[in-house]
Amino acid sequence: MYKRQQGGEASAGINWETIIFIAGMMIMVEGMGNAGFFRWLCMRIAKAVKYKTIPIFITFMLMASFLSMFIDSITVILFLAAVTVELAQLLKFNPVPVILSEIFCANLGGSATMCGDPPNIIIGTSLGYSFADFITHTGLIAGVCLILSLIYFYAIFHKQLVQKETLDIASFPEPKEAITSKSKFTISCIIFACAVVMLITHAQTGLSVAFI
Repeated sequence: MYKRQQGGEASAGINWETIIFIAGMMIMVEGMGNAGFFRWLCMRIAKAVKYKTIPIFITFMLMASFLSMFIDSITVILFLAAVTVELAQLLKFNPVPVILSEIFCANLGGSATMCGDPPNIIIGTSLGYSFADFITHTGLIAGVCLILSLIYFYAIFHKQLVQKETLDIASFPEPKEAITSKSKFTISCIIFACAVVMLITHAQTGLSVAFI
């Protein structure tokens, strides 16, 4: 009887909703990564700003923050850091300042929502807070901190990221080359979009994050 009681107390501290949500998110992210979604997104943004290092620096910080609002921030950094290093080799700049800035911004983005970081998920599921509750109370602070971080990191690192030579952009790989399978890429985008919509509206629909 004592052993059964001990086992019940041990399992009572496990937040299964959080574990199921993180497991599902990792499966989704793995599929997105295998389809080339993150590399495609980074290369698309780099091409949109004409492969200029300072705009890449700023947009990648914003992208890290946005993606971390819906995907675990550590996972976001793992993918972004790999593409940042690849771009650094192409554009001849030091990737360390960019990766450091991405880490800070990813943490800010993760703190802004219920599903951005595991502690937020535990707090939200245990106390019944919704996605909107986190955005209302922590999102504003995270947004202000993000703006201050952009200004700070730009002031600190912009001189190190100035391009000193003209590069042959025509020789750079096309973003579509990052897509390993068009069907898997399309499916991954649809699943991610559906997950984002359901997470934002889960308070209205009554769906739990574990179900999503």
